[in-house]
Order: sequence, then structure tokens, then C-alpha cells
Amino acid sequence: MVQGVPTLLNLLRDRAAYAWLAFVIPAIAIFGHALAPGTAVFKGQDLGIVLAIILSAVAVVAWLPYRAHARSPRLVAVTIALILLAWLVQILRIQLDGALFNITTFCLPLLLLLLVLKPPSTKDMHFAGLLLFYSVAIIALVSLPLELLGLMPSGFEGADNGVCRLSVFCDLVNNLNRWAGPFGSVNYAGPMGALLIVYGAAQRRTHAWILVSTGVLVMFLSQGRTAIFATVAGLAVVILWGPRVSRSPNRRNIRALTLSGLAAVGLLYILAIDPTLNGRVAIWGDLLGLWRNKPWTGLGTSGIVENVEQSNGVGMALHAHSVVLDQLVRWGPAQALLTVAILVLIVFAAARALPAAGPGPLAVGIAVIVAGLVETMHDWTYWSIIVAMLVWSLVSWVHDRSDDRIGVSSAE
Repeated sequence: MVQGVPTLLNLLRDRAAYAWLAFVIPAIAIFGHALAPGTAVFKGQDLGIVLAIILSAVAVVAWLPYRAHARSPRLVAVTIALILLAWLVQILRIQLDGALFNITTFCLPLLLLLLVLKPPSTKDMHFAGLLLFYSVAIIALVSLPLELLGLMPSGFEGADNGVCRLSVFCDLVNNLNRWAGPFGSVNYAGPMGALLIVYGAAQRRTHAWILVSTGVLVMFLSQGRTAIFATVAGLAVVILWGPRVSRSPNRRNIRALTLSGLAAVGLLYILAIDPTLNGRVAIWGDLLGLWRNKPWTGLGTSGIVENVEQSNGVGMALHAHSVVLDQLVRWGPAQALLTVAILVLIVFAAARALPAAGPGPLAVGIAVIVAGLVETMHDWTYWSIIVAMLVWSLVSWVHDRSDDRIGVSSAE
């Protein structure tokens, strides 16, 4: 036992174990929420909140002895500073609005500060990514038997599950509703499946098979159509910025032609098959109409709820079904522009990480952004799964002190 202490201390000094833990916190927390929603387990807090606080504290303890072998590029540090600013503005606005948030909101700035002050190495970020996406896959797979055994609420029963869409699947499961799993909504479960597919496709064979197959299962059960666009966008990045195309002398033409073709197919699909984007166009119009009443400050959550309750025309529009549009309507143009800036910088940083980290971080970042065009998948209040994925894409670009030659050659 005594001999194990120095070994553990050496591990904590040399490897960014705190980051490994930080990136599994969101999945563990959301699984805790799903196991016993609204059930207080300590001081009025539910299991997910308690677990998130405990694990964040453990991450701080693991961070203290760590001796960073890398440094954060200025772009990464600036982007994290902007995320912290967005978090602060949003928390202050929530307070002024009289809305609520739980104590895990403070995990986000804490963990971001840990990452920027002692950044993990490229190797540690790769391992943290595996842990992040495997944790999402595991809670999805574990939830299914637990739901069947009645040990947690069924993911097929919820306010927004909707009816079964795939006729073959509907016959097999006796017309069960769409599956939200532990993620709280079918509109979140679908993108989770998409992101597992995208990330998995960028990994080696064993990880690829496990994560991609799990992602396909989650997408199949949730039956989310919009997640397909995120999947296609992310897989396009994996392929077009993968080693085979990157080595081609015609890589720029290949990328331009492929991306143009995919954009044309997507536009034709929308125009010919789904011009309302499953009702989202009407929701966007309704909320933009409300936003014009307070164009500089936004409506706040209370304003949206109040208007929705008073108007039959926007009965389901409690959020904008779009990340940036929701920030605009809820908190005003300054917060929306800040969100756009953060997302653009994350993509740029992930592109700079291509030589060292491969196309995975860029593909994940692009897939999150595409999914967020038609669904309010995240904001800056909590260290959620999606925020963790975005930060992972960002922090995957680091400068290892042993190799300060990271460039952008494969992104060219």
C-alpha cells in the first residue's frame, strides 16, 4: 500500500489525470439526473448534482501536483476567456431575470481554469477524448437494460418523445415512442448518437467499431432527422481532412467539390422534403417576432415563458431550437455574437490541431455547430456534455514543450 503512493503521485505529476476526470463529469452527472430525477440525496440536491460537485473537487486535488508538459496557445487561452465571459454574463442575466440555476454552474469556470492554467499534453487530450465519448456511450447502453428492469425512468416516455417514425422499427417494438435515453430529450439523444459516430470514425479500428455502432443505435432509437446533417458534416471532415485526402496534391479541389455537393444535396432535401425543418421555421419566426420587443437586451427566460403562456401562436417555443438564435432572443445580440465568436475560434483552433490530433477535434466541433443550427443543444451555464465536447475540440490544440513545431500543414 505504501509503495503505491509514490506511483500514484508520479502519475498525477506527469499525466493530466485531472483532465481525464473533468471530461467524464458531464456524462456521470446527467446519468445521475436520469436515475432519480428531482430526488434529493444530500442537502436538497439530486444525485447528478452531488456527483458533479464531488468529482470536480477530486479533479482539483488531482490538478495540484500536476506538472504541465504543455502550454496553451494564445488562441486557446483567449477562447477560454471568452467562454468564461459568456458564462459570467449569462449567470448575471439569469440572476437579474429571476430564473434559476443549480450549483453545478460553478463547475464550468473551475474546470476551464484548471485546463488553461496547466494544460494537458496532446497525449492526455487524446485519452480524455476517449473517456468523454466512451462515458456517453456507456450511459446510453447501460440505460436500456435499467429502463427495461424498471430501475430508472423509461427513455421512451416523456413530454417530447413523439411517435415512432421508422415503420420497420415500429413493428419490431410495438410502436414505442422515440427514445430520449438518459439525455432528457429525443432532440438531444439524436445528436449524441451523431457525435459518437463522428468521433468514432476518426479513431482506430477497435474504438471505431464500438463507438460508431453505439452511435448508430442511439440515432436509430431516437429517430432524429436533424442529427443526420451533423453526422454527414462531421464524417465529411473526418474523410476530407484525413490522411489519404490530405496527402493528395488535389486535396483542395476534392474538398471544395465534395463540400459543395453535400451542401447542394442538403439544400435540395430541405426545399423538396422538409421546408419547415420539422416546424422550426415557424418557431423561429414566432420568437424573432417576440425578440423585436426587446432587441438589445433580449426577453430573458421569464419573458419567453410569459409570452408563450399568453400566446397560442408559440405554444411550444420555450427555446429557439437553435443555439445562436436562442442566445439572441433570450439574452440579446451581444451574447449571440459572443457565442458565434467562441464557436468560430474553436473551429480555427481544432483546425490548427490537425497535424498533432488528427481530424477528430475539428469533426466534432463542426458536427456540434451543425446540430446546433436547428436545436438548442447547449448554452454557457453548465459543464454539459456538449460544452465539454467543444472544449475538448479547442484544447486538443496544445504546444507540447518537447515539440513546439505544431503547424497547419495538413489543414492546407
